[in-house]
Amino acid sequence: MHLDQLRDRLPRRRKLATHELVAEVLREAITSGHLRANAPLPQDEIAAQLQVSHIPVREALRQLQSEGLVTYQPNRGATVSALTPGEIREIYEIRAILETAAVRRAAPRLAPAQLARAAQILDAAESATDGAAWGTQDVEFHELIYGLEDRPRMQELIDGLLRRVDRYWLIHGLMLTYRERFEREHREILAALGARDAGRAGDLLQAHLAGAAELLVGQIEAGEAHTAAHGPGA
Repeated sequence: MHLDQLRDRLPRRRKLATHELVAEVLREAITSGHLRANAPLPQDEIAAQLQVSHIPVREALRQLQSEGLVTYQPNRGATVSALTPGEIREIYEIRAILETAAVRRAAPRLAPAQLARAAQILDAAESATDGAAWGTQDVEFHELIYGLEDRPRMQELIDGLLRRVDRYWLIHGLMLTYRERFEREHREILAALGARDAGRAGDLLQAHLAGAAELLVGQIEAGEAHTAAHGPGA
């Protein structure tokens, strides 16, 4: 997909500075899997596609580097970051610490309307027919049940960690592979929240994230082993 086409599809929530717009387009291209790990990010091509100068492109790449989505490599310049299985596990471990703390705090605070909205999101996810749509509903559900409207810094940390790993589910076509398991776990978490059982909600979420990490890492390692044995494209 061309970056200008992706830009035109992005929702316009507010007017962005040029470097912010470039960063948003590249962030979407990376997290949606259109730009894969280790893909080069040539500044000339990005500037030409988005019809901007090189300055906002450099600023955007620096921003994405700080988010862990871009890496600068010797003799290659900017590339899309690639995570090792160990790094993915570590990110999920950090996510579990932050997100279980958030859901335990949110359990007694979530309004009935928020719980009803969470159920609606799960209904929509269970009706989704493509991985990207399911993934969007998954993220929306998690963000809602954490109730972080008054905790913007924690929200920023969680969102950043999610962006680093979520793209691998899309890249490997796994969003729908384990949907039945994840949908059942989501319903269990929501039931615990409905019962205002903060401890159970946190325990269920921790198990949910740990299981997701192992499934993702297992798929990546299996793919790497297959490639090593048979070569790329086999």
